[in-house]
Amino acid sequence: MPNSAERQEIRIRISGTHNPEQDAADLRAWLEREPWLTQRPHEWTQRPRPAGEDDGAGAAGPADMALGVDDVILAVVGAVAAEVTKGLTIALREWLRRRREERSQGEEPAVAVGEGDGPLRELGGAEGGSTAGD
Repeated sequence: MPNSAERQEIRIRISGTHNPEQDAADLRAWLEREPWLTQRPHEWTQRPRPAGEDDGAGAAGPADMALGVDDVILAVVGAVAAEVTKGLTIALREWLRRRREERSQGEEPAVAVGEGDGPLRELGGAEGGSTAGD
C-alpha cells in the first residue's frame, strides 16, 4: 500500500540472527513502549521480502540464518515523518545495542529500515558505527 500524507509505512528488516521471527516479536514489544508510537494510531503487518532480497546480503545487512522471514511493517497514521523517523531510529539503535550484547555465538544482529517498498539502509549501532545518512 502506498504512503500518503495520513499514513506512513516503515519497513524493518532484522538479519544475522538465529531466530529472526522471535527477534521481530521482541522488537515490536520494545517499540510498543515508545511514547512517540503509543500516542498515535498505528498497526503492524508482515510483508514478504522482495524477490532477490531473501538472503539479506549486501547493503541491507548480513545474510540471514533463517530464510523466508518476512519484513516487519509499521504503519503510522497521522504522523509527522521527521518525528517518527527520529524516534524510531533512536529506539531501533538501542534495541540493536541490547540485542548485540545478548547475541549467541555466530550471530551478527543487524537492523535495516526504509520507507514502504523503498530501499533499506542499515542502522549503525554501538559496534558498527553509523552508515551514511544516519
